[in-house]
Amino acid sequence: MVFNENCFSTTCLSIAGVYVLTLADTCKTFGSGVVKPFDGSHFYVSSDCPFTFARFTLNRVECDIAIRRGPRGLLAHVEIIINKIKTVLHGGDISVEGNSVSLPYDHTYQHIFRYGIYTRLRSSLLPLSVTWHVLPGGIDTLRVELEHELSAGVAGLCGKDNLAGNSQQLIAESVLTEETCQIRDPIDTLNWACRHFFSYTLDCLRAKTPSFIQICEQNSHSFEESPYIRCAFFKEVAEHCGNTSFVWDVWRSVTECVLPTCPGELVYVEQGAAFVPTCSNPNPRISTQDLTSSCVCPHGENRPLARLLLSPFESNVKSYTNLYCRYGAE
Repeated sequence: MVFNENCFSTTCLSIAGVYVLTLADTCKTFGSGVVKPFDGSHFYVSSDCPFTFARFTLNRVECDIAIRRGPRGLLAHVEIIINKIKTVLHGGDISVEGNSVSLPYDHTYQHIFRYGIYTRLRSSLLPLSVTWHVLPGGIDTLRVELEHELSAGVAGLCGKDNLAGNSQQLIAESVLTEETCQIRDPIDTLNWACRHFFSYTLDCLRAKTPSFIQICEQNSHSFEESPYIRCAFFKEVAEHCGNTSFVWDVWRSVTECVLPTCPGELVYVEQGAAFVPTCSNPNPRISTQDLTSSCVCPHGENRPLARLLLSPFESNVKSYTNLYCRYGAE
């Protein structure tokens, strides 16, 4: 058993040359086309074509996730099919089997709910969750997490064992052909914002810095004026480096990436509870795995949080603009 040198965590192993996905492995795409497959490497795809992002079968349950980017570089369309149940993400809209749904959405086979600033789909049939972040114009971050070992059979951009490290072949085999779409060669254009940012990550990335700069410049090409594309990439790198790294506390000021806005009295934190207390659930269970970028009630010495009140209806996603915090023990 050996570790895959391309992995960014010790959960990615190579056993007899076959990459094994272990608890909990993640595949991501973010920015204008950066992909981090399950083997932990990174590559860039410049295309408006539809792609298979991840496809596999576990315990005779099939999962097929497809993505397509729009002209702004953000994901414009995502299809998640689990056990023949199709969920479609189109901008900020969510539909299941052709019917628009609001959050939280509970179904026999899957649940869709808010998870910090993100939205998450968790399957009841597979040890799988899909998490995404919606911005005006599309989705800037999409990640697929598997909580079960899969020794083979993962197709799509997320990778499979016999194509690990061969990004061009992954791209070619994952595209869902359409005559009107294009796959363009990545273009490396000198970008001082990228190079300035990575001068703060040397303690974290070290020898990997040049390859990250290249991906950053490919991600930014043609989207230099888009803070959504640029900041999605910088945020992912900062989260990879972690809250003990030098870049963690300075990356937003260095990149001029503004804090996300939160509804009502809530304030944004880079790491906070994924589930905030509500009237119906004043004491949500929080584990270390449920710390994420989130909107929370402000804390202060004389303002202990009792619970968050939603008005007028907690189940209605449109009512989340009317949030306020109640303080003091009750």
